[in-house]
Amino acid sequence: MNIGKFIRKDNGSVNGFIAEPTYGFGHVYIVKAEVKEGSKPRFDLMTPTPINRPFKLGSLWEDAAQETGEVYLSGYIESGQSGHVKIRLLRSRENPNVWNVVRNLPGDHRSGAEVVELPQPPAPKRQRKPKTLAPVEPEREAA
Repeated sequence: MNIGKFIRKDNGSVNGFIAEPTYGFGHVYIVKAEVKEGSKPRFDLMTPTPINRPFKLGSLWEDAAQETGEVYLSGYIESGQSGHVKIRLLRSRENPNVWNVVRNLPGDHRSGAEVVELPQPPAPKRQRKPKTLAPVEPEREAA
């Protein structure tokens, strides 16, 4: 499920937005994390607070797809309402400076999927026209 987008600017900075029904961050940017060991995150997701101080939303690691070798960013967002939300940043195929933010939903690990044709609902039955009553003639007045 797409929940945001990041764009690389001409000056090399990367920023964008992430939003879901329980939270919305209109200005999120990525900074390099101080890496001392190989297991630590390479990037931090940051957003400014209302008083313009940087606040860390989560972390990102660089990863590669097993089948294609395509590089993407995988990580998480810490949210008070949603908890630990796993996300992936996938590079757009149309524009190399754009990344789509995708939320990892439980059960997203699919392999060997096959096309399944779902049955069509039955055709609606013909309905009868309602019976119309014969017009009532006005009563004759007694002379």
